[in-house]
Amino acid sequence: MAVPTEGARPDERFERITAGVPELADERLREVLRDRYGVDAASLRRLAGETDQNTHVVDAGGAEYVLKVSDPADRRAIDFQTALLAHLAERDLGVVVPRAVADVSGAPVTSVPDGGGRELPVRLLTWVPGAPLAEVGRRSSELLADVGAVAGRLTAATAEFVHTDPPAPHYWEFPHAGAVLAASIGHVGDASLRAAAESLRDRYVPLLDERLPELPVAVVHHDLNAFNILVRRDGGRRRVAGVIDFGDALPTARIADLAVLASSVMRGAANPLAVLATLAAAYHDARPLTVAELDVLFPLVAVRSATVAVTAARLDAERRHGDPRHRSAAAADLMRTLSDVPADVGRAAIRHACGLPAHPSGPAVTTWLADNAASAVAPVDGSLAPVDLSASSAIYDDADPRDHDALRTAAGAEIVRRRPGVPVGRYAEPRFLAPRRRRSTGPDEPANVHLGIDLFAGAGTPVRAPLPGRVEEAADSGLVLLHEPTEGVRFRTLYTGLTGAAAVGDEIAAGARIGEIAPGGALPPHVRVQVSVAPLDGWTGVPAAVPDSESAMWQGLFPDPTPLLGAQNAVTPWTSGIGKALEGRRTHLPDSHPMYFKRPISMVRARDCRFYDEEGRSYLDALNNVTLVGHSHPRLVETAARQLGRLNTNTRFVYDTLTEYAERLTATLPDGLDVVYFVNSGSEANDLALRMSRYLTKRDDVVIIDDAYHGYTSVVSDVSPSRYKHYGKPDTTHPTPNPDRYRGAYGYDDPDAGAKYARHVIDEFDRLATEGRAPAAYLFEALLAGGGQVVLPPGYLAPIFAAASERGVLTIADEVQVGFGRLGEAFWGFQTQGPDVVPDFVTMGKAMGNGFPMAAMVTTREISRAFDPTGRFFSTYGGNPVACAVGLELLNVVADEGLQHNALVVGQYLRDRLSGLADRHPLIGDVRGQGFYSGVEFVLDRESKEPASDETLIICERLKDEGVLVYPTGPAWNILKLKPPLTFTRADADEFTDTLDDILETGW
Repeated sequence: MAVPTEGARPDERFERITAGVPELADERLREVLRDRYGVDAASLRRLAGETDQNTHVVDAGGAEYVLKVSDPADRRAIDFQTALLAHLAERDLGVVVPRAVADVSGAPVTSVPDGGGRELPVRLLTWVPGAPLAEVGRRSSELLADVGAVAGRLTAATAEFVHTDPPAPHYWEFPHAGAVLAASIGHVGDASLRAAAESLRDRYVPLLDERLPELPVAVVHHDLNAFNILVRRDGGRRRVAGVIDFGDALPTARIADLAVLASSVMRGAANPLAVLATLAAAYHDARPLTVAELDVLFPLVAVRSATVAVTAARLDAERRHGDPRHRSAAAADLMRTLSDVPADVGRAAIRHACGLPAHPSGPAVTTWLADNAASAVAPVDGSLAPVDLSASSAIYDDADPRDHDALRTAAGAEIVRRRPGVPVGRYAEPRFLAPRRRRSTGPDEPANVHLGIDLFAGAGTPVRAPLPGRVEEAADSGLVLLHEPTEGVRFRTLYTGLTGAAAVGDEIAAGARIGEIAPGGALPPHVRVQVSVAPLDGWTGVPAAVPDSESAMWQGLFPDPTPLLGAQNAVTPWTSGIGKALEGRRTHLPDSHPMYFKRPISMVRARDCRFYDEEGRSYLDALNNVTLVGHSHPRLVETAARQLGRLNTNTRFVYDTLTEYAERLTATLPDGLDVVYFVNSGSEANDLALRMSRYLTKRDDVVIIDDAYHGYTSVVSDVSPSRYKHYGKPDTTHPTPNPDRYRGAYGYDDPDAGAKYARHVIDEFDRLATEGRAPAAYLFEALLAGGGQVVLPPGYLAPIFAAASERGVLTIADEVQVGFGRLGEAFWGFQTQGPDVVPDFVTMGKAMGNGFPMAAMVTTREISRAFDPTGRFFSTYGGNPVACAVGLELLNVVADEGLQHNALVVGQYLRDRLSGLADRHPLIGDVRGQGFYSGVEFVLDRESKEPASDETLIICERLKDEGVLVYPTGPAWNILKLKPPLTFTRADADEFTDTLDDILETGW
């Protein structure tokens, strides 16, 4: 390892930051505070500092300060900083900065003797509350944007400051970086880390020496690191509260503040370039930068990361004083990461985020290619046609999306089937070859958006140059051609998957052979063709595909190569279909038609507990109680297809599946409930039950539970508070208190809560009877879904049923949401309330057909016969052969796969894990549920229980962005409704809980 020679001239700036800080004993500090500032210190706590002795002070009244004792050599800088703070005190920054507290004489700076003949400058500053950004482990994009915006506003304010005697340049100033690296790199013991530092130095220090003098100059903070930015938290929302430590402020290149900030905040980030882009965009929006500044930002960030890392190595090697907060492995890791990032990629991330083309020459190249497509020579012979490898392609319909080998096999088979033509994999296509869970950013985000076109022409097929060019690079598997077709237009074409390629330096004419397609690969042999507007020297590899969140930036560097196919119109780039779908919905659906999520998803397929969108990303489904046994269950798919191909008619004809299914369905219910009315939706089933109740009792009034939902027809909307609140409660509908033990009058700690809530229902029966309008029916959900995932208290339904029986009130169990084993404890929700609870009607739907439209109402023969005089009952599609076959097979699957037991065990495991989160996240007010029907209620305050409605929607959007689907429910929309397929596993529960934990910790 090389080290500086002993005779090397000392770096005075380095000596200054390693000289240590002045040391005054606590008693002396108390004396200074009392005598000079009139402050009676109740407590003192030492703070970190590079050149100052910094002490946190709390006085007898609880006021907080920072006492700074400095070296006399820094007096010039201290006066500058003091004047700067006075300047900032007159500006509205939107955040707090320290203010100087005058001493008893009115001076902002005083001095005290150190006992050695020196007068030490002393300042008392106001304390700025908040947690250092460095201590915020997970940072939301909103917080990062706020950090960037605050930095921009701060620079705008400091740039207005003028001082006649600015401080001398210091160690960390960018023009000094070359000297820092030269003196410190030799102390880096790790060879690969040292190589990274040398690489960054060689690439960027000469560039900065050339460009820094040309950039705008302003007074800047120059130490906007993550320890000097303070953050406050309000619920899930984190924002910048203040900025401290102006000790390094000086006039220099204006862009320096953003570079210092980014190089600090990027440390430890899963995706450092995304952090840089977010900071730069927000800063640029608050304080616009020139193009020259933006283009030099990445080199500045890289050099800053290197100077911090190598200085830490030198301090450790020489055992010198230094701020210990910067001696982290994350600083060295960032330097290593940035050394692997091509300069044009770093610059592109910044430019794209700030609204500029990712590369300056990108627009000109793209325009030239589009205008000259007719003159290009197709790289291979044959008829070109696109092959759809996206998630919506029919080629994957027989493959399980969880089996990546099966997906690749399906794609390969389709490619081979298309020959002798030439199938072409499209540019910008998110290929569905190895789908992974959606992530918002970072290394776990799937990289499946392709930056080139693939020509599947077969091994040994000659490949031609589409345009004249010169071979710039040649490797075993491909080559790069440089093209300069006209002044101001310069680009490269890349060919991957070749053998026998041309040699470097060869001049290649349009149509000339450049190699042959090589054999091998996960897909059939092909050549990948890409266009690059950036030089590729120094790149360790060119990505074939990138994450969706980065695709627009990468496409600015690697534009569409489709024009290289020549005069053809069969192959075009892949484009998203969601825009057209949304426009169609706006045109043809009612405005009131709901849609999940503020930023919706275009779903194209699903399997088990996973959805897959058009981008080929998967989502864990914790939302869909319709698909009881999982999406696209193979047995149900096969059953439906077989029966549809055999017979599908209506129930006026006789077919075995109808009676067989009716027998199996009624066998799950208490004895006596054996007559089935097949319909098409839960709304129809509830509508029919109410119609029958009113006819049989000759009464009109209905008692319900407040906040419930029972459907969309006129009849059931009138007994659904979530519906009729929009137009007024009908006089015949009578809501009773929601038996919510979290918010209601009787809580979890009341063992008689069920009976007390039931008393309200019975009293309502009696009140109505006294008024001469006894109710026809009592309609209830066995677990309130839209009412807030409310579990009925033990002992609630039994007394209600007894009272109803005595008073001639018919009971209707709405099992549309929770039936078919979802609650785990029993097959039907009402059964969880005990054996004495046997309804007169049971309605069902949703999960009954696992997504196939079917529903039913079941009652007794006695009731059915009493209703017969109203005329024959018939539903055209209700109980059709396909519906019955699917329903029958669903019952088989639930039994064969033990799914009711899974709901019981895993459902409780999920709630146990969610309850564990409540210990660390005060936003969680309550966790409740049964089986696979659970709720997580979010509140702003656990005492007042104020609903956190806005926060709940944000959380759902965040979960969706991280590949987990759930949505709000409840009267205030502050409850997560968790109702996954019954195939949901413990691993799925862990995945959901861990993701929710991350989101709550990160905030927004």
